[in-house]
Amino acid sequence: MKNILEPLDANAAAWVNNTLAAMDIRERVGQLLIPICHVPSQYEEIHAWSRDIPFGGLFVGPTRSDELRDHVDRMQANHPVPLIIAADLEYGAGHVVDGLTRFPDPLALAATDDESLAYLMGQVTAREGRAAGIHWTFAPITDVNRNPDNPITNTRSFGDDPQRVARMASAMIRGLQDHGMAACPKHFPGDGYDDVDQHITTSINPLTMDDWERESGHAFRSAYEAGAWTTMIGHIALPSHDPKTDPRGVPRPASINPRLARDLLRQRLGFGGLAVSDDMNMGGVAGYMNRRDRLPACVEAGCDMILCHQRKEDFQILLNALDAGTLSVRRVEEAARRVLELKARLKLHEKQTPEIPSDAERALWRKASRDIANQAVTLVRDFGHRLPLRDLKPGSRVLTVTLAVDDIDLPVVDEELRARGYHVDHLLNPVDYTFVDTVRPYDAVFVNFATKAGWAIGTVRTTGAYNRLFMFGFFMEHPRTVFTSFGSPYHLRTHRTLPNYINAHSSGADSQRAAVAAWLGEQPINGKSPVSRLEYDATLYHHDRE
Repeated sequence: MKNILEPLDANAAAWVNNTLAAMDIRERVGQLLIPICHVPSQYEEIHAWSRDIPFGGLFVGPTRSDELRDHVDRMQANHPVPLIIAADLEYGAGHVVDGLTRFPDPLALAATDDESLAYLMGQVTAREGRAAGIHWTFAPITDVNRNPDNPITNTRSFGDDPQRVARMASAMIRGLQDHGMAACPKHFPGDGYDDVDQHITTSINPLTMDDWERESGHAFRSAYEAGAWTTMIGHIALPSHDPKTDPRGVPRPASINPRLARDLLRQRLGFGGLAVSDDMNMGGVAGYMNRRDRLPACVEAGCDMILCHQRKEDFQILLNALDAGTLSVRRVEEAARRVLELKARLKLHEKQTPEIPSDAERALWRKASRDIANQAVTLVRDFGHRLPLRDLKPGSRVLTVTLAVDDIDLPVVDEELRARGYHVDHLLNPVDYTFVDTVRPYDAVFVNFATKAGWAIGTVRTTGAYNRLFMFGFFMEHPRTVFTSFGSPYHLRTHRTLPNYINAHSSGADSQRAAVAAWLGEQPINGKSPVSRLEYDATLYHHDRE
């Protein structure tokens, strides 16, 4: 199929050609590596070996803008070819850089069903991210969240409707790239169907190819037709396209599978941009093939950049693979060219100074985040029509309870209630099977689910001893109990008898504020659920058993 990516202009193409021609094979191999810097304390280590390894970019975790720029500028001095700086800005630049706009989760954005807001989120992320020194976001999540128990996509996704996922992801891609930041739809060929985490083991997309074309394939094809410059290849198998398995019966994941990363992605879908692997130390690929073999296999399969941890060792592994013939010079040159083309699209070779957003702009962007949060609040169930609690007077004594797998709490909820004059007590993951007695003194009880997708957690269900609080059915005895999820929208599947249930679709500060306003009747609840199968269904999703 024809390459659907727009060609470079003549000046950018000339820079790519001249730069590539001036590189030796060692420098070209270096361009393929993008090491991970999870925490600021790792900068010095990476800076030390950056003098010897000409890596192509750097993936950064939570940081401050000034800290990021200082370290990147120092490393850049060792590299004649500009480094590309990447980060997971899935919820906006504030997801990584302290003090910048942190939007609600993408599922909340999907609940607004407003493509203009998706474009705006991309625009704001690009403007703030580029000003902070980030050029490339590993977003948007373009997976279709068809399995309620999928532990990876969940609130990071745009929901379970392939059409909505395609529309929202495409709008965000345009917003990002129109304002100078590379988008990276992920995780090809499509997460969201299995109930395992590719951080732990190889995930499987079980769709037939006809169904894949209608669902995952449609979402990714739309993202590429929107002009995405890059894409991320996941450690996800697609047996309907490549049914071969290893001796353990596990099909080969896309990150090391040329039938998926090359034939399906480039020939069938026509993607012509840069393909980056997901972290090559994740269990989905590390448990499938040893490191010495999987790194060259990743490049040879079709990935142009490798997201990695070990760095020095990874560089030498690729050089050794070239000598051994398990990695071809042709693939290295092709991949290095794509890396340089991406840098040219970002105009990194022009050394432009990014525009710094004004205070007025930032104020408008913060308001947009609040608007998304307010519009995303969705009422799923209200037996007895007890919501909102308009008669809960200031001075009332209320209890808030957060239920989460990994001790994520919701402090803004309590701040907002106290600011309205309520006396608030709080419990995090209480193990209390006599909870029916605990709640008696309170005028209202707010039980908040905060379980959501997290790497290597393995579940988005409420799991833990805190579930004992549902013994004795406390909510049947207390007339003012409100249940809200700030994470996975599917808790009615496991807590089937709850009298009411609200989905905020995000645990961010603005979403916590929006939920409190909704509980008290200060804000209408108008969200439209971006997912179906919210309640218990005895019928299994048909793809799971075909």
